[in-house]
Amino acid sequence: MGIKYQLSGVNFIQMAGDILLLNLGIILAFLIRFNGQVPMINFEAYLKVLPFFSLFALFLFNFFGLYHTENKQWSEVSASLIVSIILQTLITIVMVYMFGKYNFPRTVFLIMPVFQLMLLGLWRWFMLNWERKNTIPKQIIIIAPYEEAVGLVKKAENGRDIILGLIVQDKIQANIQKFNILGTYESLNEILQNTNFNTIILSGNVPEKYKREVLQKCLKYNWEVLLVPGLYEILLSQNQIDQVDDTLVFKVGPTANLGREQIKRIVDFMIASIGILVSLPIMGLVALAIWLDSGRPILFCQERVSKRGKRFMLYKFRTMVNDAEKKTGPILAAKKDPRITRVGGFLRATRLDELPQLFNILKGEMSVVGPRPERPFFVEQFEKEIPEYSYRHLVNPGLTGLAQVAGKYSTTVEDKIKYDLLYLKGSSLLFDLQIMLQTVKVLFMKDKAS
Repeated sequence: MGIKYQLSGVNFIQMAGDILLLNLGIILAFLIRFNGQVPMINFEAYLKVLPFFSLFALFLFNFFGLYHTENKQWSEVSASLIVSIILQTLITIVMVYMFGKYNFPRTVFLIMPVFQLMLLGLWRWFMLNWERKNTIPKQIIIIAPYEEAVGLVKKAENGRDIILGLIVQDKIQANIQKFNILGTYESLNEILQNTNFNTIILSGNVPEKYKREVLQKCLKYNWEVLLVPGLYEILLSQNQIDQVDDTLVFKVGPTANLGREQIKRIVDFMIASIGILVSLPIMGLVALAIWLDSGRPILFCQERVSKRGKRFMLYKFRTMVNDAEKKTGPILAAKKDPRITRVGGFLRATRLDELPQLFNILKGEMSVVGPRPERPFFVEQFEKEIPEYSYRHLVNPGLTGLAQVAGKYSTTVEDKIKYDLLYLKGSSLLFDLQIMLQTVKVLFMKDKAS
């Protein structure tokens, strides 16, 4: 999602293997379709699209992060692989008919993704394990306020990299022995000089003078520093550079983009209209399943906050027992929530419960992409705890968003706000398209799709 990487020698090996196995999957499909004797006229149809198919497959694999997997779980790699193969199969079908090569049998389109998924799944599993075994582990120091540092330890622990210790805010925290506390900010210079490490995870909440000291040493000693941005850093990101006379300044604030909102509204309307027409049979089946499982009502309507604080009624398929909050009042759903029905669990995992929101998009109350809309009760609560929360209401809420594709079910409200603010700073129709495509991958990942 806008992250830039450099390709390594391992990546080029992966690319070569991907192209070889993708095409081997097609050849095997041809051999099965024609019982081992492929007519030349059919094989030539495949050869015509081979270069275009291969290049587009590489583009998809790179887009879904399959050439930067060293820090990813197998669940994300496999989800990326499944979505990439589905999309490249659809594109191959389009290419074949664009070139007028009707000698590409339809049976091949059904068989080839199965072979490609099996071959590439084994190849990717091998490469992921090989890469991890042959990558030098990071020796990590975490510099952050204690509570944040503890949370970062849990996220950075992956069984491969080594957390050497924490540098925290004050001496009271330094006496806590549950984690290896190396010292406090005041002893930062001494600790860095006397510790053998290669990576620092630095919180944006560390005071400015200490951050500056770390970054200066990073340039001097070639350390890798991973800065966890605070909300302040997010608000400053992607700003235009300008000058006041000979003084360098950042332009902070909304960037004017004439006509973008109108174009986005047209795109939203078109996607919602097509989505409703295509998904009507699915919505009918979902409604029947809910009725058979837990009766009526089928739909669940709830007040949410939209752009500039305006309120609207959001539509969803009901996934919880009726009157789920009658005794408890407003509470957020949790993992293994006993209020979720049997059908509701499936609908939430597949996001089918969100389909009625296409009507919210059609009415202009929501967009396809944007921050997820929240209830007024929680909006008021979050705005008291995190004042920057209100910035996410500068745009229409979305059916999906950057926080949904980049975060997890357990991602904190503050981290989700960071993603929402980052979306606002980099918002564009191309970025929206990226998020829509990444949303497809999320459906195959249990820890995100929930």
